[in-house]
Amino acid sequence: MGDDIEAAGALGTAGAAAQAIDPERGRHGNAHRECLNCSTPVDGRFCRECGQPAHLHRTLGHVLEEFLHGLLHVDTKAWRTLPMLLFRPGRLTREYVHGKRARYIAPFALFLFTIFLMFFVFGSVGGPDLGKEIFDEQTKAEDVAEARRELAAAREELRGAEAALAAARADPTPEPSGTAGAEGDVAGARAAVSVAAGALARAEARPDDRPAARRSDGSWQDDLRVAVESGSFRVDIGDPELDRRARKALLNPDLTLYKVQQKAYKLSFLLVPLSLPFIWLLFPFRRGVTLYDHTVFALYSLSFMSLLFVAIALLMQAGGWGGSIAQLLFLAPPIHMYAQLKGAYSLGWAGALWRTFWLLLFSSIVLGLYVSLIVFLGLVD
Repeated sequence: MGDDIEAAGALGTAGAAAQAIDPERGRHGNAHRECLNCSTPVDGRFCRECGQPAHLHRTLGHVLEEFLHGLLHVDTKAWRTLPMLLFRPGRLTREYVHGKRARYIAPFALFLFTIFLMFFVFGSVGGPDLGKEIFDEQTKAEDVAEARRELAAAREELRGAEAALAAARADPTPEPSGTAGAEGDVAGARAAVSVAAGALARAEARPDDRPAARRSDGSWQDDLRVAVESGSFRVDIGDPELDRRARKALLNPDLTLYKVQQKAYKLSFLLVPLSLPFIWLLFPFRRGVTLYDHTVFALYSLSFMSLLFVAIALLMQAGGWGGSIAQLLFLAPPIHMYAQLKGAYSLGWAGALWRTFWLLLFSSIVLGLYVSLIVFLGLVD
């Protein structure tokens, strides 16, 4: 419950940040004769000196209205921007880049809101379901039993090879190649038996220096703790101090997961500078295209991907038909990338197609770098 409240608070903060970046253009209400901010006479909806709206309220209902406006941006901008983002992303990006901005939510404001919405939904639907088989612990007894099974299988294979050799030799018209092949199979099977017998002897002679670990309570958190305590899950970052910090963090998975989530949305803005060099590589010699264009492209694209992940998470949580629809939605990223590239940069179908392929590859690299960074910081911070 506390996590949900904190997530809701973060979502509200995101809405407030989005409103601060993309402020409202005014609301209806009682006009003041002069601006309450700078005392300039007001004739219209805004002060001509400082830009503050002339219509201000001091009611409790208006506080809720401002919260909902900041959270959802419920005005004509939202209803213009979201359909364009979903179905005509190329036109949205191109029009914003070339100056038609008043009708749309600013890309950074939309990015902030969708990122926080995504983490809010992820926090609400629950954490990952990790199987405890990932952290299995093999004791000496299990090693010995496995070695015995391998030895029995090798001996069975040897018996089959010897029977095949005897049959080949008993053939009244044996083929030299057949007999030689059977003899080779027997030799190989005997070698396998010898290797398996040696492995069994070593397993039986080894001291039981890995006693069975305490049993887990069945949760993935306790599975991880047991694996770290027993040594079956090892941490080797390359620095003893960092290894110690990471091991300590893994012994408290819930806190570590919380810290990783915090790092993820606090550092989500890094997705943009990480993406820009790769987007630039798609247009290294194209005239009239600047880093500003690439930044707007990246922000709108990341906003769409955040909304897509929200939809997938909710559908997966619903189960049944929702899971089937969620699987189909995984086809959306390349289609959206193609449409946005084609429209934003005025490309032909061929130019947009090969760039979509590389953009998918670059996106995987950027996502890998980002995830590695936040997991590393969550473990050692």
